[in-house]
Amino acid sequence: MEPDTMDAKELFLRSLDQATAVVDQVSVEDFHNATPDTDWTLRDLVEHTLYELSWTKDIVAGKTIEQVDDIYDDDLIGGHLQTSWHEAADAARHAIVGASLDDTAHLSYGDTTVEDYLMQAGSDQLIHTWDLATSLGIEVSFDEDLLEAVYEYMRTQQKSWQASGLLAPPVEVSQQAPLQTRLLALTGRAV
Repeated sequence: MEPDTMDAKELFLRSLDQATAVVDQVSVEDFHNATPDTDWTLRDLVEHTLYELSWTKDIVAGKTIEQVDDIYDDDLIGGHLQTSWHEAADAARHAIVGASLDDTAHLSYGDTTVEDYLMQAGSDQLIHTWDLATSLGIEVSFDEDLLEAVYEYMRTQQKSWQASGLLAPPVEVSQQAPLQTRLLALTGRAV
Protein backbone atom coordinates (compact mmCIF):
# COMPACT_ATOMS: atom_id res chain seq x y z
CA MET A 1 0.00 0.00 0.00
CA GLU A 2 1.27 3.49 -0.81
CA PRO A 3 1.93 5.54 2.37
CA ASP A 4 -0.17 8.47 1.13
CA THR A 5 -3.19 6.18 0.84
CA MET A 6 -2.98 4.94 4.42
CA ASP A 7 -6.05 6.25 6.20
CA ALA A 8 -6.18 7.26 9.85
CA LYS A 9 -7.81 4.02 10.96
CA GLU A 10 -5.08 1.92 9.41
CA LEU A 11 -2.34 4.17 10.77
CA PHE A 12 -3.75 3.89 14.28
CA LEU A 13 -4.30 0.13 14.11
CA ARG A 14 -0.87 -0.60 12.66
CA SER A 15 0.72 1.60 15.35
CA LEU A 16 -1.29 -0.30 17.94
CA ASP A 17 0.03 -3.62 16.60
CA GLN A 18 3.61 -2.34 16.86
CA ALA A 19 2.97 -1.08 20.41
CA THR A 20 1.33 -4.32 21.51
CA ALA A 21 4.32 -6.37 20.32
CA VAL A 22 6.56 -4.34 22.65
CA VAL A 23 4.13 -4.11 25.59
CA ASP A 24 3.90 -7.91 25.52
CA GLN A 25 7.62 -8.02 26.41
CA VAL A 26 7.34 -5.87 29.55
CA SER A 27 7.64 -7.52 32.96
CA VAL A 28 7.00 -6.05 36.41
CA GLU A 29 10.76 -6.09 37.00
CA ASP A 30 11.13 -3.52 34.19
CA PHE A 31 8.79 -0.96 35.76
CA HIS A 32 11.59 1.13 37.35
CA ASN A 33 13.65 1.38 34.15
CA ALA A 34 14.53 4.84 32.91
CA THR A 35 13.01 5.93 29.58
CA PRO A 36 13.87 8.49 26.90
CA ASP A 37 10.99 10.51 28.44
CA THR A 38 13.26 11.67 31.25
CA ASP A 39 10.46 12.45 33.71
CA TRP A 40 8.98 8.97 33.42
CA THR A 41 9.92 5.48 34.49
CA LEU A 42 8.87 2.63 32.25
CA ARG A 43 5.79 2.13 34.42
CA ASP A 44 4.85 5.81 34.02
CA LEU A 45 5.27 5.52 30.25
CA VAL A 46 3.15 2.37 30.03
CA GLU A 47 0.50 3.93 32.27
CA HIS A 48 0.41 7.00 29.99
CA THR A 49 0.07 4.97 26.80
CA LEU A 50 -2.55 2.70 28.36
CA TYR A 51 -4.48 5.77 29.56
CA GLU A 52 -4.45 7.27 26.06
CA LEU A 53 -5.45 3.94 24.52
CA SER A 54 -8.32 3.47 26.97
CA TRP A 55 -9.85 6.80 25.91
CA THR A 56 -9.94 5.80 22.24
CA LYS A 57 -13.28 3.98 22.32
CA ASP A 58 -14.95 6.94 24.01
CA ILE A 59 -13.40 9.60 21.80
CA VAL A 60 -14.34 7.89 18.52
CA ALA A 61 -17.86 7.43 19.92
CA GLY A 62 -18.12 11.22 20.30
CA LYS A 63 -18.09 11.34 24.10
CA THR A 64 -16.87 14.48 25.85
CA ILE A 65 -14.36 14.63 28.69
CA GLU A 66 -17.23 15.49 31.03
CA GLN A 67 -19.18 12.40 29.95
CA VAL A 68 -16.21 10.09 30.50
CA ASP A 69 -15.33 11.91 33.74
CA ASP A 70 -12.57 10.27 35.78
CA ILE A 71 -13.05 6.57 35.00
CA TYR A 72 -9.48 6.29 33.70
CA ASP A 73 -7.83 8.17 36.57
CA ASP A 74 -7.05 5.11 38.69
CA ASP A 75 -4.27 2.59 38.14
CA LEU A 76 -5.08 1.10 34.74
CA ILE A 77 -2.28 -1.47 34.78
CA GLY A 78 -3.91 -3.36 37.63
CA GLY A 79 -2.58 -6.78 38.44
CA HIS A 80 -1.40 -7.66 34.94
CA LEU A 81 -0.24 -5.15 32.33
CA GLN A 82 -0.75 -7.37 29.29
CA THR A 83 -4.34 -8.24 30.25
CA SER A 84 -5.21 -4.58 30.78
CA TRP A 85 -3.46 -3.56 27.55
CA HIS A 86 -5.18 -6.20 25.42
CA GLU A 87 -8.60 -5.32 26.84
CA ALA A 88 -8.06 -1.62 26.00
CA ALA A 89 -6.63 -2.50 22.58
CA ASP A 90 -9.57 -4.77 21.72
CA ALA A 91 -12.06 -2.07 22.77
CA ALA A 92 -10.21 0.51 20.67
CA ARG A 93 -10.08 -1.78 17.62
CA HIS A 94 -13.79 -2.53 17.88
CA ALA A 95 -14.69 1.17 18.21
CA ILE A 96 -12.47 2.25 15.33
CA VAL A 97 -13.92 -0.24 12.85
CA GLY A 98 -17.36 1.35 13.10
CA ALA A 99 -16.19 4.96 13.46
CA SER A 100 -16.75 7.67 10.88
CA LEU A 101 -13.59 9.68 10.21
CA ASP A 102 -15.68 12.83 9.73
CA ASP A 103 -17.32 12.65 13.16
CA THR A 104 -16.26 15.03 15.92
CA ALA A 105 -13.68 14.04 18.51
CA HIS A 106 -13.88 16.10 21.70
CA LEU A 107 -10.35 16.52 23.06
CA SER A 108 -8.96 18.45 26.02
CA TYR A 109 -7.80 21.33 23.81
CA GLY A 110 -10.95 21.46 21.66
CA ASP A 111 -12.83 19.63 18.96
CA THR A 112 -11.33 17.99 15.90
CA THR A 113 -12.31 15.17 13.57
CA VAL A 114 -12.01 11.50 14.45
CA GLU A 115 -9.60 11.29 11.52
CA ASP A 116 -7.25 13.88 13.00
CA TYR A 117 -7.55 12.33 16.46
CA LEU A 118 -6.58 8.88 15.14
CA MET A 119 -3.62 10.36 13.26
CA GLN A 120 -2.44 12.11 16.43
CA ALA A 121 -3.02 9.15 18.72
CA GLY A 122 -1.48 6.63 16.32
CA SER A 123 1.60 8.79 15.77
CA ASP A 124 2.04 9.35 19.51
CA GLN A 125 1.64 5.65 20.13
CA LEU A 126 4.32 4.75 17.60
CA ILE A 127 6.82 7.20 19.06
CA HIS A 128 6.15 5.94 22.58
CA THR A 129 6.61 2.39 21.33
CA TRP A 130 10.19 3.29 20.46
CA ASP A 131 10.59 4.91 23.91
CA LEU A 132 9.32 1.73 25.55
CA ALA A 133 11.54 -0.55 23.47
CA THR A 134 14.55 1.64 24.26
CA SER A 135 13.77 1.41 27.97
CA LEU A 136 13.61 -2.39 27.64
CA GLY A 137 16.92 -2.44 25.74
CA ILE A 138 15.39 -3.99 22.63
CA GLU A 139 15.58 -2.79 19.06
CA VAL A 140 12.39 -2.13 17.21
CA SER A 141 12.08 -1.55 13.47
CA PHE A 142 8.80 -0.06 12.36
CA ASP A 143 6.88 -0.99 9.25
CA GLU A 144 8.17 1.24 6.40
CA ASP A 145 4.73 2.27 5.08
CA LEU A 146 3.63 3.16 8.60
CA LEU A 147 6.85 5.09 9.20
CA GLU A 148 6.33 7.10 6.03
CA ALA A 149 2.72 7.96 6.92
CA VAL A 150 3.60 8.97 10.50
CA TYR A 151 6.65 10.96 9.35
CA GLU A 152 4.60 12.93 6.83
CA TYR A 153 1.91 13.60 9.42
CA MET A 154 4.41 14.60 12.11
CA ARG A 155 6.16 17.02 9.75
CA THR A 156 2.90 18.94 9.39
CA GLN A 157 2.34 19.01 13.16
CA GLN A 158 5.88 19.51 14.44
CA LYS A 159 5.88 23.27 15.00
CA SER A 160 2.50 23.45 16.71
CA TRP A 161 3.28 20.44 18.91
CA GLN A 162 6.64 21.92 19.92
CA ALA A 163 4.98 25.25 20.72
CA SER A 164 2.47 23.45 22.96
CA GLY A 165 5.23 21.52 24.74
CA LEU A 166 4.24 18.11 23.35
CA LEU A 167 7.54 17.70 21.49
CA ALA A 168 11.13 18.51 22.32
CA PRO A 169 13.13 20.47 19.75
CA PRO A 170 14.23 18.30 16.81
CA VAL A 171 17.62 16.61 16.75
CA GLU A 172 19.79 17.32 13.71
CA VAL A 173 20.27 14.28 11.46
CA SER A 174 21.24 13.76 7.86
CA GLN A 175 18.44 13.56 5.29
CA GLN A 176 20.15 10.34 4.21
CA ALA A 177 19.58 8.81 7.65
CA PRO A 178 17.05 5.95 7.80
CA LEU A 179 13.44 7.14 7.95
CA GLN A 180 12.95 5.80 11.48
CA THR A 181 15.96 7.84 12.65
CA ARG A 182 14.58 10.96 10.93
CA LEU A 183 11.14 10.47 12.47
CA LEU A 184 12.57 10.07 15.96
CA ALA A 185 14.84 13.09 15.45
CA LEU A 186 11.81 15.13 14.40
CA THR A 187 10.31 14.38 17.82
CA GLY A 188 13.50 15.30 19.71
CA ARG A 189 14.84 11.78 20.15
CA ALA A 190 18.45 10.90 19.41
CA VAL A 191 19.08 7.38 18.21
